[in-house]
Amino acid sequence: MRILSVLAQKPSSTGSGVYLSELVKCFKRMGHEQEIICAMYEGEQNCVDENRRGELCEPVYNPVIFNTAAVPLKIAGMSDVMPYESIKYSDLANDEKLLAVWAKVFEEKIEEVIGRFKPDLIICHHLYLLTAMVADYRARSARPYDDKDRPYNDKDCTHMGRQDVVPYKIFGICHNTDLRQYQQTDLKREFIKENIKKLDKIFSPSEEHKQKIVELFDVDENKIEVIGIGYNSDIFYKDENLVKSDNKETKLLYVGKVAKKKGVMSLVKAFKKIDEKNISLDIIGGAGDKNEYDEILKESVTSQNKINFLPPMKQTELAKEYNSHDIFILPSFSEGVPMVPIEALACGCKVVISDLPGVKTFYDANIKNACIKYVKLPEMTNVDDADIEELCGFEKRLKDAIIEAIDDKKPYKPELASISWENITKTMLK
Repeated sequence: MRILSVLAQKPSSTGSGVYLSELVKCFKRMGHEQEIICAMYEGEQNCVDENRRGELCEPVYNPVIFNTAAVPLKIAGMSDVMPYESIKYSDLANDEKLLAVWAKVFEEKIEEVIGRFKPDLIICHHLYLLTAMVADYRARSARPYDDKDRPYNDKDCTHMGRQDVVPYKIFGICHNTDLRQYQQTDLKREFIKENIKKLDKIFSPSEEHKQKIVELFDVDENKIEVIGIGYNSDIFYKDENLVKSDNKETKLLYVGKVAKKKGVMSLVKAFKKIDEKNISLDIIGGAGDKNEYDEILKESVTSQNKINFLPPMKQTELAKEYNSHDIFILPSFSEGVPMVPIEALACGCKVVISDLPGVKTFYDANIKNACIKYVKLPEMTNVDDADIEELCGFEKRLKDAIIEAIDDKKPYKPELASISWENITKTMLK
């Protein structure tokens, strides 16, 4: 099968980028021919030998290169704060010229790759503008393939334009940040809504997100399947050779964007209130907003216990960090079903996490014998902005949950066999 994956962001650095990369690896092992459309910056292009284009199983990247003379804008981030330089979709909504440039480069790439690669299936990440553009392109230009397996390209052959015959299917994957953008940003909402409804299948991270997709896009709920998340068990596992420190220090860990909406400021404040001795907190991640990062850094300076800030790292290095820590904390105000706590559990960590919609339901159904402490979220003023007056209460609950995790001495051996990228890819293609 020929599979085309589409992502408007970089195929790394974020949860959706990792999701795409893991699916691509699984499809490769299954023997499918693949190409990828995504965004990158100069110098980040995957080195693909032109002579290997079309070689069975070898994924081919077709990046749209941003921040160049030809495309003088940064990559648009699905979150307002990204771990790399970016602009907001609200910036595109407020500037028609920027939006026209963004749309044009992706339209050209979509037309070129689909016309040449002739995919059987297109998998689009995020139920947002680029996915809507792919669905719209099919509706406007779809032609049945001829007996030579080539699409009809003659735009004047209107008699061949049967809309009940399309040469490929389009699946969409919801990552939660797309729902947030749709709700908060006034950018081509009707165009997005009408074209998301044209998708052949939509995969949702949880039942709660499924109901939100139906509500926002008026999609037939029979098109939507709850699929959850996977993790790479070849990288993330309990490594008995990595012995935790024997100095009785309790090591806490956060991995992700260093941003207020991820709850990192609240985590720092909660950590500072813990009276335990021999305790430290490592924060691994990039700064999307430098001012916000500096503000969080400044708050950490007055902590009586150590708080260390570390840059983003490769998954193999991250696995070592999970193995050397005791408790992983994700205090985010908005997520889909996050994979980082699952990675941490696989490496032997206890987990403290915000009680995010759909997450406990998914974890309870798929994870057994694990130490997971849930923290009630503060009231929200919108999708992912916490009510400032509620933050003190949230930070106290977060502190209490961390202490509870520290005091929990029961032996845990998480069962994660049902959570795998292989299961997800098989579900998608069944």
